[in-house]
Amino acid sequence: MSSYSFSQQFYQRWTCAPELIRSAIIQELTDITTLLQPNTSFEDFVFDTHDLDAHLDELYDNHHAEEAIAKAIADKQAADAAEALRLEEQEQIKAKKAQEKKEALEAREAEEKRKLQEQIDKQQASESASESKNNSTVEYNVKNNTTISDEADNANKETDSSDDKIDTATDNSISAITQNARTHTAIHLSLSDKRLGTDHGSLIRELETSIDDYVSEQMMLISENLKSWMRAEVTQRLAIADQVDTHKEETAQRNKEEPLDDENNKE
Repeated sequence: MSSYSFSQQFYQRWTCAPELIRSAIIQELTDITTLLQPNTSFEDFVFDTHDLDAHLDELYDNHHAEEAIAKAIADKQAADAAEALRLEEQEQIKAKKAQEKKEALEAREAEEKRKLQEQIDKQQASESASESKNNSTVEYNVKNNTTISDEADNANKETDSSDDKIDTATDNSISAITQNARTHTAIHLSLSDKRLGTDHGSLIRELETSIDDYVSEQMMLISENLKSWMRAEVTQRLAIADQVDTHKEETAQRNKEEPLDDENNKE
């Protein structure tokens, strides 16, 4: 009886063969064993697989097709995973750039606000200094006017006192003349009394003219100071308003340009 020996690669090939291939071969061997039994009718026996080679080829083709499909699915899944990872990295990069851009914009706006606030503070300080100076000037002028008024009042009082004295002297002279007229012939008023009355009126008119000139000069000075302060105040206010409007327009323009930059980056 001849012996049959398996090749050294049989175990490796057998274990590597698909399960369906091994099942078909085992079924074929089982059919052969059944056919060799004494009680099996040779004429009536039918193999489970009519053509083993064709059946094995079909099983191998199906197995290879399944492997190809599985490999395609695995490759697609790997490609999808790689694409998802790439898109995630791109989104992270875009988010990082957007955050950096936002931080830079916020820092720039904060710096502009700080500079604008410093400019406003300087202008307010300048306005306060100018206003304080104008107030000091006004107070000084008012004080001088008050002093002038006091001096004018004192002068008027002194003038009134002189008038009273002159009137008293005149009354005394008239009384003396009247008394003398009773006893002597009529006496005319002396020229000295008439000259004194004329000088008195001239002095009053000179004082009034001096007061009018001085008050007019001081009022003109106060008017010029107030007009200068008003012009400076209005100019500064309008300059601040123009700067605020310019800042708003620049901010709005930057906000309009940012979406365009984002769309260009996406494209």
